[in-house]
Amino acid sequence: MKVRARSPGRYPILVLELPTGEFRAAYHETGYDLERSKPVTEEWLAENAIGRHGFVEVSPPEGVSTSALADYARETAPEIS
Repeated sequence: MKVRARSPGRYPILVLELPTGEFRAAYHETGYDLERSKPVTEEWLAENAIGRHGFVEVSPPEGVSTSALADYARETAPEIS
């Protein structure tokens, strides 16, 4: 799958594009479990996540396996002072 965007902060929300073309928002609170992720649209990503809520677009999108999502989120989170 591809990471398309992430929210700023220590525990980012990841917006993912699955191989099927479906978009999902995955959360730290759920361990980035795809079964507990929220379906979203590409339009929501552009208009709300990036457009209104300060998500960072990942460009080009980064390929990440399901088992590596938590590590990816941890590695890309900014250090909190």
